[in-house]
Amino acid sequence: MSPNPYPIFAISANDSPEQIAIRTGMLIRLYLQDKNQFVAEAIVEHINAILSFPGFISDIQQRCTLRRLSAHWKCIAWIEKT
Repeated sequence: MSPNPYPIFAISANDSPEQIAIRTGMLIRLYLQDKNQFVAEAIVEHINAILSFPGFISDIQQRCTLRRLSAHWKCIAWIEKT
């Protein structure tokens, strides 16, 4: 299987944080149907992209929640590799 089997995996410089958040939800639903490491890794990349936008999330608790969610999906991706 290729590293990016779905076109929604790509994050472009023109994407807004809202678009990335919507795609993150779509990827999570995709993972429920197609459990593989590439989908989990794409979810991690999307969450980290949301966190990289300065000022998009000003609430520190929400930022911490997203960081924990990113770590959770990183673990899932690691489990799927084995």
